[in-house]
Amino acid sequence: MRHKKLIALLVVVVVLFTLWLFTNPPGRFGWSYYGFSTYNSLPRFVSDFQIRGDGQIRKIDKTHDLSFDQIQWLLDPRPDVLIIAQGWQGLTVPDDRIRTYEGCEIHILTNKKAIDLYNRLKRAGKRVAIHYHSTC
Repeated sequence: MRHKKLIALLVVVVVLFTLWLFTNPPGRFGWSYYGFSTYNSLPRFVSDFQIRGDGQIRKIDKTHDLSFDQIQWLLDPRPDVLIIAQGWQGLTVPDDRIRTYEGCEIHILTNKKAIDLYNRLKRAGKRVAIHYHSTC
């Protein structure tokens, strides 16, 4: 009887893990909402971060005023597309140098739209970089 319970528990764990990976795929965003984001199958709580086009990730300080200097790390190597995720309510304001940068295609979007675009472009094989503000 104990052996059957262990097997049943193992099956449940495998099913839950598979469901987690299906809804939170490696290399893309998964379940995300205000203050909680999942990227590369890993949950991140109230954490702002950047992902370069080559896949490198770094955590960054929270700010609502985004300067060009704060996104320069995202531009080497140069991405095909740079996405600025402004937060769930769009409160992060990128400076004019970001808005007018001509080195790649730029999208400034609220988080839901930014996540959808990022995942779509990654599936299409594009080199995408993103600045992600996890809250407001």
